[in-house]
Parts: sequence; structure tokens; C-alpha cells
Amino acid sequence: MANANDDSSNFEAETEFEVRLYIYDLSKGFAKMFASIILGMNSSKRCKELPGIWHTGVVVYGREYFFGGMGIESCNPGETILGEPDQIVNMGKTEIPYSVFLEFIFSLGESVFAPGKYDLFENNCNNFSNEVITFLVGKGIPREILELPNEVLSTYVLYFSTSYCFSLIKFLSFVNLRQTLRTYLQSFDVRPHGTGVNLAGAGAANQLASENSAQKSVKSSSDKSEKKTGDKMAEPKPTEEQTNENQKLSKETEKESESDVKRNGESESAEDESKSEKKPLTGRRTYKYKDPPILYREVDGSSSIKKLTELVHDLLNPEENKQLKEWQEYLETDNGAWVLGTEHMDLIAHLLNGGSNGKFAPNVPLLTLQVLQAAALKDDFVLVLHQDRKDHRLMSYINRVENLTLAEQEEIIKLMCNLCSQPSSFDWLMYISEWSESDGQSSSNARVTTRAAVHTLLNDKLTTLQKTGCNLIFNLALKELFEDTATELATAVLQFLHGELEENQVFLCLTALLRFMQISYNDVPALTKMLGPDINKFKGMSQQIDPIVEQIEQKLKTSLGSMGSI
Repeated sequence: MANANDDSSNFEAETEFEVRLYIYDLSKGFAKMFASIILGMNSSKRCKELPGIWHTGVVVYGREYFFGGMGIESCNPGETILGEPDQIVNMGKTEIPYSVFLEFIFSLGESVFAPGKYDLFENNCNNFSNEVITFLVGKGIPREILELPNEVLSTYVLYFSTSYCFSLIKFLSFVNLRQTLRTYLQSFDVRPHGTGVNLAGAGAANQLASENSAQKSVKSSSDKSEKKTGDKMAEPKPTEEQTNENQKLSKETEKESESDVKRNGESESAEDESKSEKKPLTGRRTYKYKDPPILYREVDGSSSIKKLTELVHDLLNPEENKQLKEWQEYLETDNGAWVLGTEHMDLIAHLLNGGSNGKFAPNVPLLTLQVLQAAALKDDFVLVLHQDRKDHRLMSYINRVENLTLAEQEEIIKLMCNLCSQPSSFDWLMYISEWSESDGQSSSNARVTTRAAVHTLLNDKLTTLQKTGCNLIFNLALKELFEDTATELATAVLQFLHGELEENQVFLCLTALLRFMQISYNDVPALTKMLGPDINKFKGMSQQIDPIVEQIEQKLKTSLGSMGSI
């Protein structure tokens, strides 16, 4: 990848990474006395004993990750103010690359586990650990830790409501303690002073640099001591040069604004949406260019899922109907992606593939894709996509794009355009980690995305599909790509430019071509010269195209000239 800075370079020689759960008792043993103190009775009676007030962290890639009132943070293993953990549980190994993990963590930090979203009983550090470990190894943390708060509280409520020794004073004391405990733990900060890295959405550019700096420290330091919590070492403070660079990145991000480049077309762009609603910046550079991605915001996900329900309700079992209802709640409410799990992606795969023996109506896959298009516009949709990380059913379906109906092909490309609305889901489209198809062939998200984009652009019998394909090509050019991907997409663009095109199609494709040239400095200019067309033929087509033609011509002269002098 040209100009790529792979954050996972410290781990490039490794393919498997140990995943451990660090368990801490915040009460330091006091919780076991909780029942007798609050109830004035022996805790061995009806109420469940409270073995501890658990805080957990996930240790992987040489760092400990945890969640609290300040959002997601990390430090060297065992270096929170809690000291050494009370227990360490080996959860297995993961093959997920560090760079993919970081994008997942950032997506969590900007959505479900953002600063201020901590809740003792609904969204706590243990819920975070469970989400992360499930993502890494496909199984959750021990249920006795995850379910302890509400399980214990429910047993105490049962005691108060049925016990002959019930008293109002004791009940009010319990309620007061419950609220006090919630307030205390929501403001409790376990991070080490001055050495932790906050991975919340705001300021993430700075934090990413700090996280990578910390990783390098973990990998390069020779001063390692074996302790109960594993290898630990002091994390160096950022140098003045690093601090200045981080501040520069932050200022650049703050200065970014929506592009004033206007395009004609059937779809609505993020620029148009921003006129009525400005979203806060995430604090890190999300796209290489300022142009907003072209999105299909007009999709009515609520209407689509209602029609879908009418068509398939009698063909689904009760559990599947419940899952479909939860999809609807996700679309129509502020409920986060935490309400959806692997089984919800199982249902999507079932609907896309027509059900067993093709029992679903032909428009069921179309409605399903429209539901996904609407969902893709939500900030935390990448968490849903990660639920499909094991079987890759959505991408396997898209990989068959040439064999699907024309209507399905167009809805697929609209979905992929909408996935470009969030940096995290955009990156999911371009993951290079390989997985095996049912026929044994290896593939990756990046290959499938590239294949779908090339197919729709070069299918010369489908004018509408080509327009959608132009939008996807333009979106894919908004971020840095690997050089071979840029070259493949540029080749398709050059073939497409030989046809009779509308002004907007030319504008989008030439813009993408210019950006592909900036990734592949030599190959794309050489292909342009070899495959044509003559870029000068587009001069005078419009005021927005002329400057792009001039820049491409300059790139061709510079690149081909340097090649000729070698």
C-alpha cells in the first residue's frame, strides 16, 4: 500500500495471540460480608452470597483493555491502580490481526462503550470484556461474572418481598446502598495515573499514536520481569516530538469540513445531509479526502422490514420471528447494536438465500438488503457485521453477485455504498484477512468488495447498475487502499471510460482514477497510457471535470517521465 503505515507492524511475525481475562475484586473481600451487614442476618440464609464486586480487563497484544466512565482505555497488563488481578483466566488464542482489533475497539469506543455510557447493571466493564473476548475467540466470559449484579439484586428483592422479617427500614437501606454502589462504581477510575491510553472516539488520532507507541515499548523493552500478572514494564512518556505530532493530527482533524464539490445524481450525498444535521468529528482522520461518500439515505428500512415480516412471518419459527422484531427495534429506536447477535446474522443469511428449498418470495432478499442498507447508516452497525466474522455469510452472498438477479445486484451495491458512511464499516469492507468459501477457495472482504465494484461498473447492459457502480468506485477512492486493489479498480475505470457516459459518471470516475494514481504511482499511469482513453477528450465537458483532467495529465507526465529516465 502506498504511504501506508501499518499499525500492526510490531506483530507482523505473529499469527496467534493469547487472550486472557484479568479479574479483580473491587471490594477486596468486603462483598462477602454484604448480606450480613445490610440485612442483619447470616448470608448463608435465603439471599445469595456476593462473592465479589468484579472488574475485568482483557489482556491481548501485550496490553490490558478495560471500560469505565471515561470510556475504553488500555495500559500495560496489571498496571491499573487495582494492582495484580485476583484471577487470570486463559480464554484461548485469536488470529485476528492487531490492526483489525484496533478498528473494532475504536468502533466500540464511538458507540456502545463511549464515554458516559457506563452503567453498573446494563453496560459495565464485564459487558465490555464479554464483547471483546467473543469477538476475539468466539466465546464469552464466565456467566457468573457477567450476570452477577442483576442475579444478586434479584435474590435480595425476592428475600425482601417474601421474608417474614421484612422491614421497611432494611428495604430502604438496601435501595440506598444499591444507588450508592451504582454511583460509586460509575465514577470509579481504575486506570494508572499518567500511563494509560484512552481509546474513546474523541481524540482517537492522538490515542492511536500513543497506543502504537505503547505497543512498541512492550515489544522492544528488554527489562521484563515475570510476575503473577505476566510481563509488565513501565510505559515511556511521549517525547516532545510525538506530542507535537499528535497535536498537529488533532488540529488537522478539527479543520476538516464537508467538501463543497456538488454532484448530480439519483442518490443523496452525506454533504446534503450535513446541511440539516452536523455530526461531531470523531477526533481522528477518517478519510483521506474531504469529499463525503455518496450514500442512499432515502432507503426506508422501517417500511422494508414491515413488508418483509408480512411475507415471511408464517414461514419462520417463533425464535426467528423474535429476531426479526429485534431487527426492527434496532432500526426504529436508539437501541444499540448490543441487542443483535450471531443468531440475527443467521436470520439475515437465511433470508438472503431464499430459505430452505427457495420457499421465500423472490423479493425477500431485496427487502432484506434494504433493511441492511438502513442499518448501515447507524453509527454502530460495524458491531453487527462483526457478528458474522466466523462464517462470513454476508460477504459470501455478495461474492456471488454475478449470479444474482439484477435487482439484487443493485441493492447490494447500494448497501456497500452505505457501508462507506462510517469509517469502521468502510474498513470492514476492505479487510484483507482471508477466509475459505464453501468450495474451498480463499477469499477476503477486500477481494469481494473489489470484485463487486468491477462487475457492476463493466456490465455494459445495465445503465442503472453502472451508475450505482460509479458511486461505489468513488467511495472506495476516499481512503487509502492497497496498491494492487487500486490498480485493479483503476483498470476497470479505464475500460469504463471508453463508453458514452454522462457528465457525472465521468466526474466520479476521473476523480477516482486520479486518486488511484496517487496510490500506485507507476502502474496506474502506465495502464492509463496503455489502455486509454485519451483523457484530453473529456476537456470542456464541465467546469468540475477540467481541473481533474489537468491534474491527471500532469500525473501522467511526471510518472511516465520519471519511468523513462530510469
